[in-house]
Amino acid sequence: MEKRLSRFGIGPRMLLSAVAYAAVAGAATYAWPDACLLRWPPYAVFATVGWILLAMGGAMWLAAVVTVMRAYNRDELVTSGVFALVRHPVYSSAIVFNLPALALLTRSWPLFPTPLVAYAVFKLSIHREDEYLERRFGQAYLDYRARVNEVIPIPRFRLRK
Repeated sequence: MEKRLSRFGIGPRMLLSAVAYAAVAGAATYAWPDACLLRWPPYAVFATVGWILLAMGGAMWLAAVVTVMRAYNRDELVTSGVFALVRHPVYSSAIVFNLPALALLTRSWPLFPTPLVAYAVFKLSIHREDEYLERRFGQAYLDYRARVNEVIPIPRFRLRK
């Protein structure tokens, strides 16, 4: 029998890479605030959008973590709830919502590429999870994979034939 994939998947690798980059970007911002902080638009714009993204990302992350932990314990494939919008909602919440929100809230332009770093590590590593899920759940996972986006939580609208 094949060894199960960790319940944390590629998350630690992705998070560590993003945090390492963000630490360097944050240090640069601290050392050279005049060069790194965005002064326009007004901070209220950054803060409003940042808090909205953080709230959306936090809600998605919480829903995904609770659901995936229950499914992991039961060895089930989840395709409903936030998993109907995106195949990897835990990673998506960081890449699409939480990391951009933190960059906006700090107004630090060197922090803006942090989600790109996380996404690059995601793309380089996610094949392990996808291959595992395909072996474990077979055609059910392949069908799910064909109809649900990987990271961007926007439903796919297709014309039915």
